[in-house]
Amino acid sequence: TTIHPVQIKGAELAGIKNPKWWYSVWVTPQADSIKNIVDDIAKKLPNGVLKVYQQYEDDESIGQSSVRVASAVFEVLQARGIKYVQNDGAASNGQYVKYVNETLREKQGICIETANLFASVLERLGFKTMLVLIPGHAFVGIFNDETEESTVTFIETTMIGDKNATFAGAVKSANDKYNEQVELDNFSSGDAEIIEIDNARKFGIMPNDIP
Repeated sequence: TTIHPVQIKGAELAGIKNPKWWYSVWVTPQADSIKNIVDDIAKKLPNGVLKVYQQYEDDESIGQSSVRVASAVFEVLQARGIKYVQNDGAASNGQYVKYVNETLREKQGICIETANLFASVLERLGFKTMLVLIPGHAFVGIFNDETEESTVTFIETTMIGDKNATFAGAVKSANDKYNEQVELDNFSSGDAEIIEIDNARKFGIMPNDIP
């Protein structure tokens, strides 16, 4: 059994009442296993150059370039052959959650683990990233640019386990799930939650220190 401390800093933590925010400690962009993934992502991008919140020459906007990079992340993780293991208790209190290095080593993960892996890579790249927790499930999203009016791209991360899946399909699947929760008013009731990783970090909820 390995016990990791919750990484907290700052008096602001007294204002955090939602325990779901603590899921951000499993988003570990500094993990050693992320570096090779970032290198592989760059190889899929124009001229081997990784741009975050910058525009590629062939794109019409920064947002379009952000989606291009997120698609490369999806393809690189998909190539790792990580099998999705379905678990109806995912993202619930008491659910055991593996770290990204474990998910990569074991090549399998439940939804929150594939979401944490994807979010860890995105945060390492410099994206404003979010975990989306809905009843029994989790996926990720990114802000497409750094403006206050930025749109969001949601991504169904479990689909990296399907070699035939496409990034467009993963976006559609996540959007459908998000829209369903909006219609059910679950984000207002608290049954669903969007955790913006940047905000969690500002409040002092830091990644756990793992190799």
